Amino acid sequence: MEAERCQLTIDGQPHAFALEGEFFWGKDEQLFSEASSPIAGTGWQNQGYTCFPLMQGDEYARLLGSIRRILSRIGAGLGVVLPDDFRPEEYHRYFLTEELHQQVIQQTRFLTFRDFDLDFREWCSRVATFVGHPLQLENPLLPEEIVILRISRPNSLDINPLHRDGYLDIWAGVLNLWIPIAGCDAHSSLPVIPGSHLWRENTIRRTAAKGARINGLTYHVPGIVGAASGLHLIRPDPAYGEALLFTPFLIHGAAINENPDTTRLSLELRFCRS
Repeated sequence: MEAERCQLTIDGQPHAFALEGEFFWGKDEQLFSEASSPIAGTGWQNQGYTCFPLMQGDEYARLLGSIRRILSRIGAGLGVVLPDDFRPEEYHRYFLTEELHQQVIQQTRFLTFRDFDLDFREWCSRVATFVGHPLQLENPLLPEEIVILRISRPNSLDINPLHRDGYLDIWAGVLNLWIPIAGCDAHSSLPVIPGSHLWRENTIRRTAAKGARINGLTYHVPGIVGAASGLHLIRPDPAYGEALLFTPFLIHGAAINENPDTTRLSLELRFCRS
């Protein structure tokens, strides 16, 4: 396994980190298919993403309450007692060690709809109406749909490598939703490369699945380390109550949290075209 520097810009600012893996350039092919994509025919198909006003009424407050309960439950199991007025963006003040944090994210990577006081089917219906294609919660390639709570502490590399979810067959036919919860702003939200879902694979240098490592941690998704046109990302920065919708073939990740004393928390959902 070799190490290379992944050099990129986010909103024009340079960043770099070491990525380990066996790297290669892909084949001369385009993986994004308009025929099967949930974003086909939308006004944002060519850029690959948009922000959508997902929540209504008290849904954001209920989402925040669910996150507090989830972290309190996990914390109690690890011997960390959170106060009643716990604010998720202060996560790093309670889960003080790398070992504790890793134990937390081993659980927050595999949440289910039952963990939340929300009607995800109603959310799916709203998004389906917006994109103009029928969508469903159930992924036929999974025994149960999972919900991922991402936690990125300040001054850390709590990030995924740059990647395309669509490299994994289980995610190739989905629509990604990235939902800000706390600590999300123009210095911490998820970066994307507009239009990169249309890039051909022979212009991208990456690893195979489960072949990328950052700081000793192995990631399920293939890690992208370079591209013929460079890796220049922007942060769309959806507001609370909104969702960032994007095709799984859009290059995204490396969501470096540049805030000095605020943990960023976000939710990942995927709806399938039915």
